[in-house]
Amino acid sequence: MDDKMEVLKEIAEREYRFFERLQPTNPECKREKTFKFMRISRFYPYSLETLLSYLDDLIEAEKEGRNPLYEKYACMEGRMGIPEDKRGLIERIVQIEKSWIEELHGKYPHAIENKPEFQRYLACELSTFSVQTLERYLEDVERAKEAGRNLALESYLYTFSRLGYSSLEEVEEKFKKRALQK
Repeated sequence: MDDKMEVLKEIAEREYRFFERLQPTNPECKREKTFKFMRISRFYPYSLETLLSYLDDLIEAEKEGRNPLYEKYACMEGRMGIPEDKRGLIERIVQIEKSWIEELHGKYPHAIENKPEFQRYLACELSTFSVQTLERYLEDVERAKEAGRNLALESYLYTFSRLGYSSLEEVEEKFKKRALQK
């Protein structure tokens, strides 16, 4: 499987199967199309090599009877920690992605949230990845940073373009108007 969109769809499908087992209470999360769309958008900017490695992680977790989404939420709730062998990689990734979100929030404060929980969520999600996937993910992030790219921006642009927006400025204006009406 070497078509990026096919790999993204397979990742989203496998994640959704894990997610269904969690019995989510948020009705928006229960919508399969919404869940898959958001997961594809989240991973869209990453390299095929990283995506294939993550897909292998999901396949391996299923074989082992593990649920990576359960592990992510258990980590967020403090019931599971971040494995020691992954901490350094995760910290480096989170720092770069945090800077990207801060930059976007500065430009688009109504469209892009910068919640403190972002770092914890990202770290806990990354903790479910294998060391190999984390190394590839970090390579993607560092290469993008060196090239002046912002992978968070690319993910948001992908998301909003699929929702019919032509730019983040358009999204910002809409969210700003909505905030003023409250």
